[in-house]
Amino acid sequence: MEELLEKLQVYLTKKKKPYIENVAKDLGIELYEVFGLVQMLKQKGYLFDVIGDQIVKIKPIKENDVYQIPNNMEHLRLLLLSDTHLASKYDRLDILRYLYAKAEDTHTDYVLHSGDLTEGVSSRPQQQYELKENSYTGQRDYVVEKYPESSVPTYLISGNHDLWWIQRCGADICKDIASKREDIHYLGSDCEDLKIGKLKVRMRHGSGGSAYAKSYRLQKYLDSIPAEELPHILQTGHIHQAFYMKQGKTHCFQTSCLQDLTPYERSQGFNNDKSVWWVDIDMDNKGNPVQIKQELETFGDKLIRKR
Repeated sequence: MEELLEKLQVYLTKKKKPYIENVAKDLGIELYEVFGLVQMLKQKGYLFDVIGDQIVKIKPIKENDVYQIPNNMEHLRLLLLSDTHLASKYDRLDILRYLYAKAEDTHTDYVLHSGDLTEGVSSRPQQQYELKENSYTGQRDYVVEKYPESSVPTYLISGNHDLWWIQRCGADICKDIASKREDIHYLGSDCEDLKIGKLKVRMRHGSGGSAYAKSYRLQKYLDSIPAEELPHILQTGHIHQAFYMKQGKTHCFQTSCLQDLTPYERSQGFNNDKSVWWVDIDMDNKGNPVQIKQELETFGDKLIRKR
């Protein structure tokens, strides 16, 4: 039985939404056995379930306000990104496509996106000239269609630009997008805790301010977190600048954006630092993180050709 479970697990990492009949045929087992194996995987904590006549990935279970992803691997690789502002005329889908291809090539386990998936629509009249799509359905469908599909799952929170849609039409665009994409999991708005095995991650978009005194802002925020809730990794977004610091056991990653400078940002004297963090985590034999190493990858204005 354990051998069949392993075969199904490997099969599901290579197939997207496989039909139960195809799984049974490819693995040489009966339909009822497929249902039983999926239930056993769920009991072991794997994020799969049977919906209709297909096996799909499901988002992690939330316990005590923390999303849980079971994991007993000795090594984890994460891609941390933020502020893609998709449907802006200045978004960088070319960088996103490159990153997801690299994530698959380098056996990355998870992509964590800390908000502002979409550009949204603000009260600033001139913004309409900076948009590829200016309606809710236009931006939603743009992301569903254009965001790179990948076997590497993406876990997402919403940022202030995404939340503009709630103010405008009462709809949560990130939740809507994730419902239409098997590989994107929506955790919630602005700040959520995620536990991958024993690795504690807090994803936070943030609001207000600028890149001034970045370390001070992070230090003050960390000081406000109860000691028992302090994460191993704090990922933040919003200010479009990259920064790393370590305070106590917490590795803080200020994630930048993947958007070229807009006319509004230029007029305000802002600067976009287009970059992402690649993070490698080694675990001890009890699953506790013992070493966290990071690499910043930066991008210029030149388009990246398809690989």
